Amino acid sequence: MFDIISILKDELPRFKKVLELGSKKGEDLKTLDGYYEVIASENEKVKTRYLKDEFIDIRVILLDVITVDTHKKVDCIYSKNSFDSFDLSQINESLKNQKKILNENGLIFHIFDLEKNDKNEILTLINSDYEIIKSDSNEKQFYVLAKLIDFNQ
Repeated sequence: MFDIISILKDELPRFKKVLELGSKKGEDLKTLDGYYEVIASENEKVKTRYLKDEFIDIRVILLDVITVDTHKKVDCIYSKNSFDSFDLSQINESLKNQKKILNENGLIFHIFDLEKNDKNEILTLINSDYEIIKSDSNEKQFYVLAKLIDFNQ
């Protein structure tokens, strides 16, 4: 288990906007919401309804993790195991689409399952459009914190 606030706080000041891709049941929402302005997202209406009922003070949006089609701009995009069922081309597509909704100096912070994703392949994908700031792993997962390289692309 990674301490997401400890990892983020050196690079992302308090109260910045963080979009969580694939909030699931909201395990990390409370932690993020205590430090940042968080937006929850899920890809099915029934899941967004659950989150809206459970977390009434947090904005919840319907959002596909690959297309990331929203007009909202954020300072950071966070996910935990949201890409574990996707192949590399889909993950790459999502990473490219995430660039469109990041503010200048925007960050991505993604946690992946080591059994379902090859760390080196993911790092290579991320490295093409982002500057990797931190990356670490434990026995089951790894994370990548990276900054958008060229805001105008």
